Amino acid sequence: MDAALLWKNLGLMALATLLGALVGLERERQGKSAGLRTHALVCLGSALITIVSIHGFGPVGPGLRDPARVAAQVVSGIGFLGAGTIMREGLSIRGLTTAASLWTTAGIGLAIGSGMVWPAVGATVLVQFVLVAMSRVERKYFPHGEAILRVNAIDRSGLLGEIATIVGKHGMNIVGTDINVDKENSIVAIDVIVAPSVVGRDALVAQAELLQHILNLPGVLKAEMERF
Repeated sequence: MDAALLWKNLGLMALATLLGALVGLERERQGKSAGLRTHALVCLGSALITIVSIHGFGPVGPGLRDPARVAAQVVSGIGFLGAGTIMREGLSIRGLTTAASLWTTAGIGLAIGSGMVWPAVGATVLVQFVLVAMSRVERKYFPHGEAILRVNAIDRSGLLGEIATIVGKHGMNIVGTDINVDKENSIVAIDVIVAPSVVGRDALVAQAELLQHILNLPGVLKAEMERF
């Protein structure tokens, strides 16, 4: 490999690391397990594999070899890493957005490794738009989406019924429930999927009041609301 090609490939890998880190920065701020370093390494690794598949196995041409064969394995291989970020907690599934961002970051690395720098830069900008701007739009204009009410309390009879009554009084419908009891410590963890019947600021106020009333119930240790 001549010096010019060497420096070009080093530059592409450096750019891949930078763009991957930019995508991972938002995930890092959200406290996700796959954050800045993971995304940077995924993008760098994808770019490196693409560069190796183009320059590392001899001449390219009809009847010789297809440089896309090695790089194509990134697309399927990244699925295993993305699956590791998806977790089920009671009724909720976490990590889907992070898994999608990892998969997209791998695509950015493939684009850089094949020399398609501007499409990779454009994709990074669009990813940031989706993760940051669209997240704000969701929180502002779609607060009526299903949410999970998580309650930890001392186990006692009638608690679930009291929670259901409070949920109904605050204009929310119960979609599903999941209950886990720690019999040794007499602690119950209750997950309730709720669908608010109001939108906008009224929904946020209702959720805040709901949590306050839940926390006032006897034996309740913790109560929080999460987007589904």
